[in-house]
Amino acid sequence: MIRQMAPSLLPDRYVFAGPEAAAAADRAIATVREAEGLSLILPVEVAAEFGAPSGPIMRQITLNVTSALDGIGLTAAVADALTREGIACNVVAGLNHDHVFVPEEDADRALSALEALSRDAGEPTAIRPATEADNAEIAAILMPVFRAGDTYTVDPDISEADALAYWTGGERQVFVAERDGRVLGTYYLVRNQKGGGSHVANAGFATHSDARGKGLARAMLAHAEDAARQTGFRAMQFNFVVASNTRAVTTWERAGYVTAGRLPEAFRHPEHGYVDALVMMKRL
Repeated sequence: MIRQMAPSLLPDRYVFAGPEAAAAADRAIATVREAEGLSLILPVEVAAEFGAPSGPIMRQITLNVTSALDGIGLTAAVADALTREGIACNVVAGLNHDHVFVPEEDADRALSALEALSRDAGEPTAIRPATEADNAEIAAILMPVFRAGDTYTVDPDISEADALAYWTGGERQVFVAERDGRVLGTYYLVRNQKGGGSHVANAGFATHSDARGKGLARAMLAHAEDAARQTGFRAMQFNFVVASNTRAVTTWERAGYVTAGRLPEAFRHPEHGYVDALVMMKRL
């Protein structure tokens, strides 16, 4: 359903109103009878006519795919896509379609996010071991990440050769993620410690800017966990997750990772100054 959802932003503006506007029920586009009384979604002008509160003003995005009432995953995917963009959403299910109400000021961004979600849903992700032939594309992913200096404890002025050596060196197993034949992500897998700590894995992930927010990191994480299990690892540990990297922290938490430790002000962020680093872990 996600691939076919065809979101469209409707022109009208709405507010959510309560029992004080119950007399306008026949002009509402939706009503819900709650314990506190009738809730209504009203056009702004109708709400004003009946003295209902004037805000927040919402816009309606209709998902034009016919959605089954027993379907699973569409609402969660929509909410997740908008959450990643920091956009509040209120989903109302009709018999035929779902309707997403978002703040007016975020409506265009919300539509773009849902269009991207729909477009990318049909793109399969192929993850495979990296080869030397992938080095240029891996470097194209790594260098902007390292230059930014806001997620990895790598010198921002690192050379391309040294960046590749850091990513692919030692015992690290390196993988790349492709969509439509283009390498858009990469990760490495390695034992976190030697000797008595060899049963715990460690991994690092990097995604091309063109693919961020499109589920690629989650796909690589799932692949890395499977590869770790097959190798015999019993857990995965991330030693230094920069706390201000909220996209990564949220992705790991949703996958079941817990914060096992916090290192106060352990990372000097180029914009935020000294921020905490997290030790995150999951049993496999």
